[in-house]
Amino acid sequence: MTKQFHIGVVGYAYQQLTADSGAGATLGDFKSRVFAVGPEIGYLFPVGDLQGYLNLKAYKEFGAENRAEGWNTWLTLAISPMPPHTPQTPLKQSGLVTKARP
Repeated sequence: MTKQFHIGVVGYAYQQLTADSGAGATLGDFKSRVFAVGPEIGYLFPVGDLQGYLNLKAYKEFGAENRAEGWNTWLTLAISPMPPHTPQTPLKQSGLVTKARP
């Protein structure tokens, strides 16, 4: 939508490759899987000399085998250094000048 605000669709697929083992594997030797898809919204904002990022996403799980399925919701706040600023070269200086058509 803008450089600071975005919306979109997120998803994941989880497939367990090896069976459960160890002392906690009381339900037997099985593998689990699940698929998920849902909406996401994110916002970038300045925090002094740093950059903040707030993200909310929700996943509706489906196609589960040997595990629960439902909704997962994640709220993330990250603060990091600003990305390096690269000045843009105007078209006139880059040699890409175009002439207006009549």
